[in-house]
Amino acid sequence: MADSESRNETKSYNFLSDVSMLLPLCVVYIFLSGWAFDDYYFRFFGLDPKFLDLGFHDTLVRGFTVIFIGARWLGVLYVALLLVPPFLNISRWRPLIKILLMAALFIALLPAVYLISRSAGEQKARVDAGSMSTLPAVTFTFQKRSLIGKLLYMKGDIYFIHRVRSLGGEDGGNIELSAYKASEIEEVKIVSHE
Repeated sequence: MADSESRNETKSYNFLSDVSMLLPLCVVYIFLSGWAFDDYYFRFFGLDPKFLDLGFHDTLVRGFTVIFIGARWLGVLYVALLLVPPFLNISRWRPLIKILLMAALFIALLPAVYLISRSAGEQKARVDAGSMSTLPAVTFTFQKRSLIGKLLYMKGDIYFIHRVRSLGGEDGGNIELSAYKASEIEEVKIVSHE
């Protein structure tokens, strides 16, 4: 009788139900990943991301796309987050052991996700600050001077431009990041990646 009851429990187990209950927790980890990436990326350029007021959805998208721009280990962690708890649920271990193992997993994943995302943000910033930058080039006129730089971010009517220099000039000067109001500059052309 006990054997048939355990078979009924196994047959009635719904893996998708377990995974769907973990999705809100996954959102927390993905948000943490996006926040850590953006925080270290923009701070590398001397820009406080709190000033940029990045949106919740933008941060979530960044947290997911970090996997594809150099933080492949995050994918492994996300899969572990989705698969380990359901397998613990169907195991024959005592409930207290299952709870302790899941808590250990959830706690261990927090610093791992943070550190991997932080590192990916710093690496991406180093690439974008260098000669192999993926930032789009922007040309514009400021006080009747033609300038060029790399567009880091636009917030409202403010352009944050990295390494502004005279058009045709080699030296970027000492200023790494410049902020211009849209009303101060003219003939703005954002060129796709060079």
